[in-house]
Amino acid sequence: MPRLQWTRASSAALLALLGALSLTACSDEEEVPSPKPDAGTQTDAGTDAGTDAGPPVDTGIAWDGGAAGDFSCEGKTQTTLTFTPGQEELLQDQVNTLAECTTVQLAAGTFTFENAITIRQNGITIAGAGKGVKGEGTGTANSTVLVFTTAAANSNGLDVVGKRFEVRDLAVWNAKKDAVRIESSTDVIMRRVRTEWAKVNDENNGKYGLYPVKSKFVVIEDCEAYNAADAGIYVGQTEYAVVRNNVAKQNVAGIEIENTKYAYVTGNLAEDNTTGLVVFDLPGNPIKGTDIRVLDNVIINNNRNNFASVAASSSTVSQVPAGTGTFILASRRVELKGNTWENNNSLDVAVLSGLSIEPDPTLWAAGGLNFASADINIHGNTFKGGSGDQVDNGSLSAQRRPLGALLAALYAYGETQGELRVEHLLWDGLDPVGHDPKEINPINICFKDNVLPAGTRNAIVNMNLAAAAEFATGGNLVGAWGQTRHYAAKGTAFDCAGFSPALTIGDFIK
Repeated sequence: MPRLQWTRASSAALLALLGALSLTACSDEEEVPSPKPDAGTQTDAGTDAGTDAGPPVDTGIAWDGGAAGDFSCEGKTQTTLTFTPGQEELLQDQVNTLAECTTVQLAAGTFTFENAITIRQNGITIAGAGKGVKGEGTGTANSTVLVFTTAAANSNGLDVVGKRFEVRDLAVWNAKKDAVRIESSTDVIMRRVRTEWAKVNDENNGKYGLYPVKSKFVVIEDCEAYNAADAGIYVGQTEYAVVRNNVAKQNVAGIEIENTKYAYVTGNLAEDNTTGLVVFDLPGNPIKGTDIRVLDNVIINNNRNNFASVAASSSTVSQVPAGTGTFILASRRVELKGNTWENNNSLDVAVLSGLSIEPDPTLWAAGGLNFASADINIHGNTFKGGSGDQVDNGSLSAQRRPLGALLAALYAYGETQGELRVEHLLWDGLDPVGHDPKEINPINICFKDNVLPAGTRNAIVNMNLAAAAEFATGGNLVGAWGQTRHYAAKGTAFDCAGFSPALTIGDFIK
């Protein structure tokens, strides 16, 4: 096969296939920096582990309840304000003038708000009596529910900028936009918080449940997120995050880690979303995501129809085919270990280049040419089966989700060639740009010591997207399928030991 070159024709074929995708940052009102000129087509080698090890601490994870940032309430006056249902107006008045280091204690019951609860102070804690259970839109004797059903259009539920912020033991119901939005903050803790919208599969629901962005030292733990029209649990443009023991169901994306450096995602359940758990970078964002540990999560049955609004949403996940377990896009140094995938109709894990959604490398320049995925270590996981045999539930729109449409068409033909389902790991084959096709695994994807269903034929596919797209746009599926390459789990170039230095818990407690 001739050496693959990334040409204008390749870009044109991809653009024709993929259409005009909206790729602005998930913070839809954010300004995206202009790309640097003459960025060229260099690729990231994928070995940048970073040198920012975080502040020293005595024990535990640096930002897990400890003073990781530059603000503390120690030695300062600390105040508690208590509110009961019916005192919403008083609460709204007082949160506008909070002194630092104040705890806002909310009694059990239902609080109904006409506007966002806006916090612009350091050292604030908002605590309720409990998050209640799924489907509970009113508070009980053991839960506090903040209801925003009649709030002003385009307002958030909790809207926070501050250092040392904590929210715990409450639910946010029917926020117009984001349920809990925390921006440009440090030392953020969200524990036992439930975010939910009453309607299922409604593109008019708020976009995000838990949404820390442009922040540092974030913990999201023992939370639940349901029915978000983009992501239930999101961490974006952030350094140092722990996302642990949460439940994300019935969202477009269950858990989303975007343009984030040093994240630890463990013990979560992502079930019954369009896509379960995703890690990716977008162009134009200042942080180049790297060093993400995804450990011991359960990512199953993510086959919900994609209900994100393509017209209104700036989200990449609006383009994702239903039935996607996990995708990794434009990401470096990502470890997947101890996770379980099962019954994700389209595929379990995809590793994609940013060029698959934006073929112009110069548009990625503001993020340091962050389009390339590299150093992906997938080991010690369990794939239980039932995945990859019905891409997007068999009802894919080429206009709305063209990449999935190509995948569905390829494997409809591939079934005649003995490939009955999409392999457990799909690589698009785009990175590095212009690589010699004789290099089977040039970006160091390792797939080792995973438990596969009995009778698994091939575990890995190089989709060779650029070449396959050129054939497919001409209607030649036989030629497009001929560009794909399929590999067994053992005894191939993907049967490798990971990247060096490997990620350990020490990367997160220095």
